[in-house]
Parts: sequence; C-alpha cells; structure tokens
Amino acid sequence: MNFIRTLISFVILSALMGCRTRKQEFIPLDHMTFTNSYDKNKVKISAYVLIANPDADYIKLKTSVIQYVKKRLRDNDYTKKTSVSSINFVFYQKTGNTSYFINHNEENNKLTCNEISHYQEDYIANYNVVKCDGGSAEKLYLFDRNEEIITNSCNKTSLDTKK
Repeated sequence: MNFIRTLISFVILSALMGCRTRKQEFIPLDHMTFTNSYDKNKVKISAYVLIANPDADYIKLKTSVIQYVKKRLRDNDYTKKTSVSSINFVFYQKTGNTSYFINHNEENNKLTCNEISHYQEDYIANYNVVKCDGGSAEKLYLFDRNEEIITNSCNKTSLDTKK
C-alpha cells in the first residue's frame, strides 16, 4: 500500500513539475509574411511570430526576442537584398485565439474578417530593422513601453535626411 501511495505521489509531483518548466518557444508564421513593395526600391517586410510560454520576466523576454531576431537576420537574406528597406518582426503570444494562424492565413473578405491584429491582448512586441546609408537601426517596442534603440549604425546625416 505504501508503494502505491509513493508511486501516485511521484506521478502527481512529476506532472506538477512538468507544468512549471514549459519552455518558451518561437513559432514563425512564415506563410503570413507580408511584403509591401509599392516602391520596388523600398520593399518593407513584416514577419509574424508567435511565442508559446513567453517568459514573464521583462528582461529575459526582451533578451530572447532580440536573440531570435538576430538569428533570423543571420539565417535569412532579408538585409542583403538591396531593395529591402525595412523588416518588422511582430510578436504575439500563442493563445487559443492566435494559434489559429499557425495553419491559416488571415481572412479579410465580405463575410469574415479574422486578422491577428484583432488580438491586441496577445500582442507582445515589434522589432523593427531599418536600413540606412551607413548601416541599419534596430528598435524594439515591447508591450506598451517606449521604443528602445537596440543598435544604430546609421550615419547621423542619413538619419537627419529621413525625418
């Protein structure tokens, strides 16, 4: 009888510990990547990403978002294309609402309208990379906080002319 109690306690404890240690996961929604190319020399790309189990600690979440974007920029040729002027990564928490977009595109027609932007309660961040003559500027907008400049290798004169 003691053995059964010990076994049941172990199973319950293991289940509880498993719930606590859910790992944060980034889920790119590549099928929803939007390219705005009204001007073929100033293409703007928006890439959507869900975050499952986002870290509750602001600093850890910020660090993981920055690391994710840096890796995506390294692994992709977005910034190498001369026609691309900016890339905007938009992060949402993976919830029952936003999980729909893992396997579906946004819908905007006469009968239905289901866009990820409708779920503002699940919004986490924007990470914007803008190319300039002297390099690039990277800005993070996390939740409703003010913008934070992550890097800026633009020449001051190229920034002044863009205002």
